[in-house]
Amino acid sequence: MKNLLAICILSLVTGIFFSCSSEKGDTKQEQEMFSYSISMDITNIQGPVILLDGTTHKPVKTVYSKSPAFKIEGELPMDKMHNRFVLHFPSKYYDPNMFPVNQVGSVYIDMDRETKLTGHFDTLMMAKVENEYTNKLHKFKEQNFPTIIELKNFIMDGVYGKSGGHRTEKEQIAYAKKGNALSKKISNALVEKTEMFAKSEEMAIILASKGGGLGFVRLDSLTQLLDESIHQTKGYKKLLAMLDYMRSYNKPKSLEAGQVAPDFKLEDAEGNAYSLSDFKGKYVVLDFWASWCGPCKKEMPFMKELHEKYHAKGLEMIAISTDKDRDAWLKAKNKLNMPYLQLHDKNQEVSNAYYVRGIPYVVFINPEGVIVAIERGEALEKLIKQNLKS
Repeated sequence: MKNLLAICILSLVTGIFFSCSSEKGDTKQEQEMFSYSISMDITNIQGPVILLDGTTHKPVKTVYSKSPAFKIEGELPMDKMHNRFVLHFPSKYYDPNMFPVNQVGSVYIDMDRETKLTGHFDTLMMAKVENEYTNKLHKFKEQNFPTIIELKNFIMDGVYGKSGGHRTEKEQIAYAKKGNALSKKISNALVEKTEMFAKSEEMAIILASKGGGLGFVRLDSLTQLLDESIHQTKGYKKLLAMLDYMRSYNKPKSLEAGQVAPDFKLEDAEGNAYSLSDFKGKYVVLDFWASWCGPCKKEMPFMKELHEKYHAKGLEMIAISTDKDRDAWLKAKNKLNMPYLQLHDKNQEVSNAYYVRGIPYVVFINPEGVIVAIERGEALEKLIKQNLKS
């Protein structure tokens, strides 16, 4: 690394420009590789450009050029295709997430075989990145999620445009209010359209980048709607990585089989109160769901089948809505017309007591009030059969 640094410094001093790389030959053994080329046109370029692996944050290659137009080229393992990389300009501010924005010194790219970057050294935040992968995603956003582009343009205008600069307190409040409204519009669109584009990798990428504001429960629910055909794509894996991060950050507790199920008291649509203890002596299935949850609604026909098969044999089923909006719950409940008890956990106190972090969440409880399992689908029905026979 010291020799590499010396070569890079020598190139700056002498004006003989080398391509300085930290790529090592022994990392390429028996790996399928692909060639990449990043063509850059950076007006008023100053200092070197370092290509960093966005996952490991390690330098891949460094290039110095006095000309605005130059390239960074090399080879990478095929598993790096479409991964996040960073073009870092160390002569500017070191942290791309800090302001003032005219000192932002990094541009993020999703690696492809041919990438083009155009911009001005003084406003790298506005640099334009183009490649087949990125262009496809941008087109998908334009056609199906235009508010994402609207929000980006709104932010850029707020930084560099007429609405940027010094704002009065009143103007700042109005600016923040509009930004929040656009963000909420995006969140609503994600909930409405995920199932529509369940076979699209672009949908997974957008959920990974914009779904964090939905919270873990909703994002996990939307992820379950995505089709198996995209489960091996980089976009889907990015989404899973986001969920894993959110899950580890929250570090939720959980209930387990063998524990006593927490008692509760909730009301139905008519205001009648019910407790879990009312059903002591019976097998009970608690089904946590919400009106906005696509996977929950998909499972309702199966849950209805379970009720029809096993209710007469002693099984009680209770659906617990986690909706904060009572009207949304009532509308969905009436539309679905489920034949078993429907309760509303409007303050999510019961959901918290059961450590519900993703829905649908189904708890199977024995007549003594002890949790048999937290299961869904065929595994749940198998357990119901086994326990009702005993």
